[in-house]
Parts: sequence; C-alpha cells; structure tokens
Amino acid sequence: HILTYIGGAVIPQFPQLVPDYERQVSIAMNLIHYAVVPAFKSHMTGGYSGPAQALTSRSQHFAQILRCLNALSQQPSLMKVWKREVWEFFCDQKFFPAAADHTMSPALAPHWRHLIRTLLVSEKERFAEVLAKVATSGPALFANREHEAQMRAISLRRLSFVIWAGAVNQYLASLPQIQEKLVDILKNTPHPSVQIEVFLCLRVLLCRVSNHHMSNFWPMLLTELMRLFHQQLNREGREEPEQANLFLSACKFLDLLFILGTDDFLVHQWIFITDTIDALHGSRSSTALLDQLSSRLLSMPRRKQDRDEGVSDDSTNLVYHQMSERATAIASALGLNDLQALGGRPLKRPIIRVRSVVSIRELDAFVHNASVQAYQAAFTLAEPDTEFIESLLVSDLIFIDFGASTVSDPVVGYIGEYDY
Repeated sequence: HILTYIGGAVIPQFPQLVPDYERQVSIAMNLIHYAVVPAFKSHMTGGYSGPAQALTSRSQHFAQILRCLNALSQQPSLMKVWKREVWEFFCDQKFFPAAADHTMSPALAPHWRHLIRTLLVSEKERFAEVLAKVATSGPALFANREHEAQMRAISLRRLSFVIWAGAVNQYLASLPQIQEKLVDILKNTPHPSVQIEVFLCLRVLLCRVSNHHMSNFWPMLLTELMRLFHQQLNREGREEPEQANLFLSACKFLDLLFILGTDDFLVHQWIFITDTIDALHGSRSSTALLDQLSSRLLSMPRRKQDRDEGVSDDSTNLVYHQMSERATAIASALGLNDLQALGGRPLKRPIIRVRSVVSIRELDAFVHNASVQAYQAAFTLAEPDTEFIESLLVSDLIFIDFGASTVSDPVVGYIGEYDY
C-alpha cells in the first residue's frame, strides 16, 4: 500500500511537495535503492525477499514497483535516477521468464512498454545497442551450441520487444539493418529456437511498420514460408517438437497476414490458401499449400488420443467433404463459423492462440479453416481486431520457454492459453 501511495500520489506531485530539485533526486534515488533494485535482483536470482512469499503477493509487489517507475518516468528531470537500473534489468538474460513465472505477465506489459519507449526516445543509441547484440556469426569452435542459440534467441526477443514498445514507424530508419539481421539468421542459424524468434519479430514488424515499407521483405518471407510448408508436406518419420513449434511460429505469422490483408500479400496469398469461392465448396485439385497440408494431415495415421475420440482413419476423408471431429470441435469452440463483431462491425481474429505445440496436428483448426475464414472475411469486409491481435502478441513477447510446454487438450489450449 505504501508503494501504491507513493506511485499514485507522491511522485506525480513532486514539484509541489518538494520544490528543491536536489531533494527530489535524493528521494527518488532512495526509492530506487531500497525498493526497485531489490525487486529486480530478486527476480533475476529467482528468489524473493519482499514482505510476502505468496506468488500473488510477488506479482502485486512487482506491479507496484513498475507503477512507481512509470510515475518517475513522467518527470523528465528525474530520468537519470531510474534509467540505468531499468536498462540493465531489461538487458538481463532473465528479463523474459518462462510461462510459469508470474512475476511477469501480459498485464505488466504496458508498464514496460512505457518505460522502454521513454528511455529509447531519450537515448536513441540504445536501439543500435540492442540491434548489435543480435549476433549473426556462428558459435566459437568449442562453444555450447545450444546455449549460443538460446542467447541469440533472447537477443532477438529483446529486439522484438523494443520495436513493439515503440510507436508506428519509430524505427523505420533502421529497417534495412533489421532485415539484414533476420535474413542472415535464417540463412546461417538453422536452430529452431532462433528461427521461431525471427517469425515473432516479423509479426511485430507487421504491427509497427507501415505496410508499404515492408515490400523488400517479401522475397525472403515467401521463400522461407514455402520452404517450411514443403518440409512438412515431404516429412517422413518422427516429428520433433522443436520443428513443430517452428512451423507453429510460421503459421502464426501467416495467420496474421490473412487477418491484416496487406496489399503486398494479397497478390501472393493464393500460394497458401484458396481465395476464391472454391474455398467454400472445395476442390481436390487445389494447389494451395494449406489445402495440401490439410489433406495430408487427414490422411496421416491418428494418434491414440485421436482414435479414442472417434476420428476416422479413412484416407479419403478430405477436408472439403468432412472435417475431422477434433478440428470441428475446435472450430465450434472458437466460433470460427461466425466472425466476431463489435458494435455491428465485423472483426477478424487470428485462429491460432497457443504458444507451443508438440505436433502440427494441434494446428488442425488453422489448417482446415484458413481458406474459408479468409474468403468469408473478404466477402463481409471485416476489419482486423487490433486489440485482440495485440493481446496475443503481448503474451508471446513476455514469456520465453525453450522447453516447449505441452498443451494436452487442443480446445482448452486454443481458448485459455493467454491472459486477456
């Protein structure tokens, strides 16, 4: 309660309560030293030395700390008091926790967004520092390649967060350098955990850079997306969870492209989906990659879980004639047959709402419904639900988990994976 009072009533009134600037700085430095720094160190070390051990108290305490920092950031003259500690914490490898660590949550993202944006507006060289840390060279001869890949993934996640925290087109001048980093990673860093971060960064760019500035990205994007789809279509043998999550990240990027419907992508979307009336009636001769993958998924041997749910093994059971019961259940739970509406205005929402999968079979809802939903959205002139898109993006940005947690129930996973 003390921190809440300080952040909500005392700091905003600093100029009136404490006219002397030196005393303002002294009080603010004491707040940083005795409240902010211990909370940051506790988070980085995994322990907690605050007034309560309960997880809820930890989350509330951390939220109060961020509110105090946001209040301080509203005083330009006091920026030098907090900027070093905030930046060092942001650059720490443990800034992005696993999903199980609730000291950081999507609810806290607006506080961090304001702090990082304020800091980088004042010190523009910080962005160049973040970009430079996205290493593109290969690991040293005797380096731990897994650790190297994780560090590179975290650096790329940090870049994505900074871009997301900024205003639209704020980092437009650095777009060529960002593109160079992403292309180099796709070419020279085959590790799935790093490439997953590339697609997350691309989703952030779609939301923070005007569409006409992204035209140079399309050759690389289309090539990589088609490579991943052909890899899945031609895959034989056991499926690795890491590869499934890489394909998930590509599908989430593609899902967002369908929702945004940018002019540059509309001329290419026929590669991935049927964008004519055939999407409703179906065609066995479709060359769209998602339609081909849909047919392949329905012809693959079912897992025991699917057999227990009564899903047929008939290889002729194509998506255009009868969707699998599991995919139908997911579509029904998500309300995919009806576009979301707000105030009478139809809105488009992404289909995929999970952070991780163990098999691409968990993407049934997207694979089977993408063509139909894209066609219906175009016909009804629906607009993107930007708030919903942001909520999904925030939850992907806050957490990072190299363990690829399992989602056992696909319906529950699609509905309840995020905090809104």
